[in-house]
Amino acid sequence: MKPWIIVAILGAAAIVYALMLPKRKADKSSSDKDKIVQEVEATLEQYFADIERENEELVGLIAQMKQEASSKQLAQQEQLVEMRQRIIQLEQQQGQYEARMAALEEGSKHAASQPPQSVPETLGTQGSRAGNESDHNESEASAEEGLEPSIRERYPELFELHAQGKSIEGIAKRVGMQKGEVQLILQLAKQEGSL
Repeated sequence: MKPWIIVAILGAAAIVYALMLPKRKADKSSSDKDKIVQEVEATLEQYFADIERENEELVGLIAQMKQEASSKQLAQQEQLVEMRQRIIQLEQQQGQYEARMAALEEGSKHAASQPPQSVPETLGTQGSRAGNESDHNESEASAEEGLEPSIRERYPELFELHAQGKSIEGIAKRVGMQKGEVQLILQLAKQEGSL
């Protein structure tokens, strides 16, 4: 073979090799791009999965907070209703106490303005009955005569417990009255001078 043919063949081989070389690189670069795209897609999928999980946790926390808030609100509404009922009861009791105070003051003023009268003999025979019954009958008889019974006659058990040295709380529990009511009766008795 002639040397120029060898050079031509070698040149042609070099050209063919040169043309094939970029194709290999292109194949490699496209496979690298595919790998990078797959990695990015996997990373994004993981990221979106994490975000979705965190969103679900947040939704759960918000639902729990709503439930707690509604239960607290319900409890507060129940307390509010209970407090309103207690206020109404206290207002009613206050009205009753004011009416009793007015009646007791009226009775003490009325008793102070009238001179003491002797007890009729019929009351003396009834006075032989025991305990509270006699006190009750005397107060009824004096009420029939137009006299208000004294505070001591109205609440004999209360004054008996007071004479025994019982506390105001103990007296209130025993006779079924409020503490303030017992204190008021004792104060009116002091004003009346029967204590």
